[in-house]
Amino acid sequence: MKMEIESSILPDNSALKECCNGGKRASQLNIDMEATELLLNLLKEKWSLLIEDKTNKKQIWNDIATGLSEQGFLVRGEDKGATCRTKWENLRKDYRTYISKFNQSGSITI
Repeated sequence: MKMEIESSILPDNSALKECCNGGKRASQLNIDMEATELLLNLLKEKWSLLIEDKTNKKQIWNDIATGLSEQGFLVRGEDKGATCRTKWENLRKDYRTYISKFNQSGSITI
């Protein structure tokens, strides 16, 4: 009986889509693209809180990770908020690199 109660409380991870795992298959890239779009939308909703000095940023990133989980995405890592923050930082870095290369050449090929 105890085992049945515990398993009913735990989320069914098999129903979640794993995101941000570095997979390169087309299906994984589609999942990552969906998760990234959702991450950006959640970040947009929380942006005013993130730019405040007195806000607990860790809690906001944890809320964003929870939002991804609620929408069916499995965020890997012990600190899911940190995983989301790292994804955001990498997106910003890649964007800045892209813009820098574009400004140097006037055009860019991917």
